[in-house]
Amino acid sequence: MIMFSVAMLAGGFWKMFDAIMKAQMEVREGSMSFDIWKTTPFPLILNLYVWNITNQEEFLDGGKPVLQECGPYVWREYHDKKGIEFHSNNTVTYLQQRWWIWDEELSGSNSLDDVVFIMNPVPLSSTWSVRHNPFTAMPFLNEAFNKMDEKAVVRTTVNELIFTGFQDPVLDFVQKDIVAENGSLHFMLDILDLPPGLSDYDKFGWFYMRNLSLYYDGIFNMKTGSDDPKNVGKIDLWNYTRATPFFDSPCNAVVGSAGEYFEPDLQRDEIVFYSSDLCMSMRLEYQKDVDKSGLKAYRFFGSNNTFANGSLIPGNECYCVKGTCAPTGLLNAESCRMGSPAFISFPHYFNADPFLLDQVEGLSPDEDKHAFIMDIMPEAGVPVNVKARMQINMKVTPYPGGRKGKIDILKKVPDIYLPMIWFEELAEVPEDMVGQLKALQFIKTTPTMTIVFSVMLLLGLGMMAYLVYARLRM
Repeated sequence: MIMFSVAMLAGGFWKMFDAIMKAQMEVREGSMSFDIWKTTPFPLILNLYVWNITNQEEFLDGGKPVLQECGPYVWREYHDKKGIEFHSNNTVTYLQQRWWIWDEELSGSNSLDDVVFIMNPVPLSSTWSVRHNPFTAMPFLNEAFNKMDEKAVVRTTVNELIFTGFQDPVLDFVQKDIVAENGSLHFMLDILDLPPGLSDYDKFGWFYMRNLSLYYDGIFNMKTGSDDPKNVGKIDLWNYTRATPFFDSPCNAVVGSAGEYFEPDLQRDEIVFYSSDLCMSMRLEYQKDVDKSGLKAYRFFGSNNTFANGSLIPGNECYCVKGTCAPTGLLNAESCRMGSPAFISFPHYFNADPFLLDQVEGLSPDEDKHAFIMDIMPEAGVPVNVKARMQINMKVTPYPGGRKGKIDILKKVPDIYLPMIWFEELAEVPEDMVGQLKALQFIKTTPTMTIVFSVMLLLGLGMMAYLVYARLRM
């Protein structure tokens, strides 16, 4: 007992504990981490909100848009890893498959058949892609819009807008006359160099063709932590590269966590994870300590630095795309989102430049409702509560003629960043895992085991002293 206690107090226990932890934390077949990582053991909740334009005529005539927040529309979200291949350099390559199932109960009175009026992303994206050719491509585009009776604002259902897609005359024309091999203008396909958003899709929907897609999120290569627990969950490559073509260096670096696990023994500073949806490594700053079902965790959140431009953080000019730099609080996702004028922010322009709020009516940022937060148990680097909140906005640009070019259906619209939809992905550690994590945290943060082995040592010494005393008395 004395020898065992001394060995444990001298560091033997923590070596055994760390070895067990490493075996379970590394991502390999048979480990606890692998099972949780491969298939999400519980569904995430996707709450989605649509910004409905209530004054369509005034807006098209240059007025400030009056927006109505519609939602939440709720889906249960599931993740599964496919094509898993382990490598000798302690990494694993995989595809991520996601799918969503409508939850009528959580959606309440909100229906997929709800009708909304939204700015049509098709003419916005088409015009944006040729904005540098106002005297060549733009007149052709304007004539096409007029002949096809293209609409700047469309009436659609939530289901069409999100998953099933709505038809558009421009997309119909491109697919039937240009993309199709028997199309009358198929010979121009290579000459026109159409953006992927026009050539690859026959309908528009924010999640159109994403349900159960294997390749939409890209191809990931992640470190397993087999060599060092501090490497578990770190992304190594995305689409076979460590530097994407979407931004200039160093903003294009593929670094940080792949999203599921973070380095154990986290400090109160910041975390970094790679988002394939944003095509960037996103930084969240430490905010405060929190308690989640008895678990002590660090809260990291999206601050006003997360989407800051070069005027706030020198060097962030590398997030500018083709000379277009976004205001603080917006990320220019043009190169990532198939050439469309898409800009990402937190919902309701939370932590963004106040002038963005002045461009529209109907927004009211609230930290409790709109902040991006992630609560992580620092000892294991495991997220225990996540509220990932994002808003998709589009740059609306008027084309009245002259040097900017002329697009009749867009000639009077205001020059603004227009919110389109926002969503939040919610995830909490299930109750059946809370007990295990609390036990782990208790062992790591209290002197319990030191006390146990100290008592064992004292008992052993006491027994030895008694035996010696009894021997001497004989």
